[in-house]
Amino acid sequence: MINPHPFFSVIIPTYNRARSIVEAVESVLSQSFSDFELFVIDDGSTDNTGELLKPIAKRDSRFKYVYQENAERSAARNHGIELSKGRYICFLDSDDVYLREHLEKFHQTIEQNNFPKAFFIGNSLSEVNGKLVKDPPYITQTNDPIELFLKISFCSQQVSLHSDILKEFKYDTSIRIGEDQELWSRIIRHYPVIRSNQYTIVLRDLGDRTVNSMDVNAFKANLTLRKKIIAQDTDGRIRSEWRKFSLSAAYYKLAVSYLKSGSRLSFLWNIMRSILIDPNHFPKDKILVIASAIPFIKNRIRHRLPAFVRN
Repeated sequence: MINPHPFFSVIIPTYNRARSIVEAVESVLSQSFSDFELFVIDDGSTDNTGELLKPIAKRDSRFKYVYQENAERSAARNHGIELSKGRYICFLDSDDVYLREHLEKFHQTIEQNNFPKAFFIGNSLSEVNGKLVKDPPYITQTNDPIELFLKISFCSQQVSLHSDILKEFKYDTSIRIGEDQELWSRIIRHYPVIRSNQYTIVLRDLGDRTVNSMDVNAFKANLTLRKKIIAQDTDGRIRSEWRKFSLSAAYYKLAVSYLKSGSRLSFLWNIMRSILIDPNHFPKDKILVIASAIPFIKNRIRHRLPAFVRN
């Protein structure tokens, strides 16, 4: 008999991911920790997603397939939150998977911390050439989550939050890129952040990610978010050097994305802003990147470029 108030609710938003959604769903249903409910919120798919998932929903009463008119993934996640009955809420994207012990490990971490109303973060793995590689955890010299979130991004798949938090704070449906980071920036001002050492989420790139890794719009959204987090810091928790570092890094990444897209003037404008904001933020790397914008020099120094730029 299914628990009407399970420990976890897992929410998967999806749109036209028939080729990967079943594997994502099965990775949840095969968890070693079984006290959960699972929602797939189909955001208006036009492929055969529903045909694939409805039989699974009949087979396992913990799983519910919900179709909605297309409204983007933030609305789909919010819909799942509204339907959920679990004490803690987790997320998964429809092209990624959980390892079998994912919920069990999160439950252990939550239990060890006496079941708080908190924001829990786990580590992730990436699938590279059929092998699982641990994504390195970001180590920063701060205990303040607001400063931490200026330097590192966590995707929705990596978190578990008490349901009361997500009843209070929702995804902003007007934001198409970086919507999870924007939500976290509001939550962490009010609730503790607890990091876990678990590596139980597998992030996969099947070639249809919503945001390309060098998409200019993604880096514009990143810059906007960093500015918003800083602007919200009315009590001065973020140190000046952290503000400068974060903004300089955001302009630097935006500049490189412009360079990759062939917009040289926008590249120069943004990389100069990066240098002026924080001259100590990887100055040698930036000089090399500027030099690489000169066609006859690029190939000579390619091997010396930062991996972020070279790849």
